[in-house]
Amino acid sequence: MPKGSLAGCVLLACLLGPAAGCANPLAPSAIGWSCQPSAATATDADPVFRSPFDGTFSSGNVFDHDKPLFDADPSGKIVTMCGAAIRQETNGHPGYDFMMPEGTVLRAVADGSVLFAGLEPPLYCPPIGQTVQALVVELRHLDARGHDYVSVYGHLSRIDVSDGQPIHDGDPIGLSGNTGCSGSPHLHFGVFRKSPSGGYVVIDPYGWNAATLDPWEADSRGTRSVWMWRPGQAPALVR
Repeated sequence: MPKGSLAGCVLLACLLGPAAGCANPLAPSAIGWSCQPSAATATDADPVFRSPFDGTFSSGNVFDHDKPLFDADPSGKIVTMCGAAIRQETNGHPGYDFMMPEGTVLRAVADGSVLFAGLEPPLYCPPIGQTVQALVVELRHLDARGHDYVSVYGHLSRIDVSDGQPIHDGDPIGLSGNTGCSGSPHLHFGVFRKSPSGGYVVIDPYGWNAATLDPWEADSRGTRSVWMWRPGQAPALVR
C-alpha cells in the first residue's frame, strides 16, 4: 500500500474530525458496558493489541454502533457494544475517549508502520466556535492471519514518529493532549479494519457483545466489529 493511501477515505483528519470529540468527553453510564465485554462474549475476536497507554484512566464517549461517523444521525441514540441504547454521549462517535492528563505517553498497540503522523486538515468545531486542527497518529498493523487494521490516536500534544516509520509493539508514539475539536485533555482511540472491497471501515475494538444483531454490521456501510485486546490488555472502562 502506498504511504498515505488512506488519506482520501478513512484518515482521522477526513472522517473523525467532528465526530471524534467535538464535545467534552463525558463519563458514560455504566449501562454502556454492563454486559462485561470480553473475547469470550464478543461475536468475533482477534486479540492482537496491547493497551495504547499504561495504567487506567476514566473513559468518556464510547463507540456508537448506530452509525459511527454519522454524527448527524437523526435518531440521536448511541448503541453500545452491549446493545444498550443511551443518549448521554456523542452521537456517531467512532471510537473511545479516555480522559488523561496532557503529556501521557501513548504506545503502539502492535507491530506495524506509521501510516500518518501530523496535523489533520482544519475543521470548524462548533462547541468552541473556532477552526482547529488536531495532532493525529495512525498506525497500520497486519496480523498473522493477514488481517489489516489501522489504529488511530487523536488530540495529541506531541508526535514522536513519522510517516512510513516501522513501529514495534509498545513503542512510544507521542503524548496525549487537547488539540483539535476537544473540550478537555483526552485520547481518542479508534480502529479501522480493511474490508473485502479493499476499503477501511471503522470497527469497535471491544467487539459486539449482545445477543441481537449489531446494527453497524447490518449497515451496508459497516462491517463486523472485533475484540482486539490480548489477555489483560483491554483498557478498563471506568468512571
